[in-house]
Amino acid sequence: MVIKLDKIQLPTSTFACGPAQALPAQRQLFLYQTQFERSHRAPDISYNGLYKETETHLRRLLHIPSDYVLLFFPGGATAAMDAVAWSLAKESVSGLNMGAFSRLWCQIATRIPNIKTNFQQADLIPHTLPNMSASLVLLTPNETSTGVQLPDDFLLQAWGLRHSDTLVAWDTTSCAGGRVLPSAAYDIQLFALQKCFAAGGGTCVIVLSPKAIERIKKVTASRCVPYFLDLSQAVSFARRSQTLNTPSTITIFLANEACKFMLSHGGLNAMENLCKQHADFLVRWANQTDWCRPLVHDEKFRSFTTLTLEIIHSQVTDTAINQALTQTGLANLQDGLKKYRTVEKNSLRIACFPFVDPNGTEQYKKITAALDEIVRQLRKQQN
Repeated sequence: MVIKLDKIQLPTSTFACGPAQALPAQRQLFLYQTQFERSHRAPDISYNGLYKETETHLRRLLHIPSDYVLLFFPGGATAAMDAVAWSLAKESVSGLNMGAFSRLWCQIATRIPNIKTNFQQADLIPHTLPNMSASLVLLTPNETSTGVQLPDDFLLQAWGLRHSDTLVAWDTTSCAGGRVLPSAAYDIQLFALQKCFAAGGGTCVIVLSPKAIERIKKVTASRCVPYFLDLSQAVSFARRSQTLNTPSTITIFLANEACKFMLSHGGLNAMENLCKQHADFLVRWANQTDWCRPLVHDEKFRSFTTLTLEIIHSQVTDTAINQALTQTGLANLQDGLKKYRTVEKNSLRIACFPFVDPNGTEQYKKITAALDEIVRQLRKQQN
């Protein structure tokens, strides 16, 4: 039986129990196109809509093998680190500590019962590989806090020396979408979408090889894994371009828009070139000043997606620079260029992501000119 209704008489509000009706003003925003009042189970949102489209674009952009599963996971990179460690560590975990976020992943792994851990302090130059016979090896190709980078030959050497039962995991939060990494030299890749994709928080991505998926089955069957961190069910949903738990649809929408731009403007190679252009400009400028230098001296190990500059002049402090930027009242400068809280040295951290200046270096010319002027005035006041 066909029931006909007068659409003019029908309500305009959403009565679903979640995601729920938004304020009327919010519904007029551009982001309303994300359909964030729709269920993440709906076919036109998941396997016939946004989720499937975003997955397809990410696979194409990042050259993800067709037999690897890509899933959207609620929360940021920390949540994904937790899930990977709990669902994939068997009896031992090793890794490199190169800064705040690689250290965090190592710390997460130490909380899993009955797991042997072996983590190496790499400082600013990772000279040696971690223990490649561990059941799970944690690597961070680009460390956000210090701006340290694991070069391609390092990542390929690690992949080549892994044992038969070893899984290699990458946290590529700081470089996914901005660096061409060695193809499929990993079993697990995770990344938040707030860096190169500029999509904000709320949802991250986990990519799993067939070998990693088999490990998940064995680990979750033999050890009690917290429900939220158990990736076994998430994998089965991901095969249908769905999610086990409710993700941030807005984040996925923004990531998809970023992917479409990247793919239509030269793909990942072009985005890497853009990040390098930004970083190279900053390095050349810093080396011409008498008050700052790149924190990582060796270019091979220096990230070109996030750059940390060490302040080497006693009259200049990162606090004074950030106060000056904040006092401009401009929203885009309210957070200044703050160093990450765990970095002890007086320094500035500057993003070199593609969208900071998709047209070249004009924005970087403006920020460096502003920094030069701030330093000039600071010195004048102190003399």
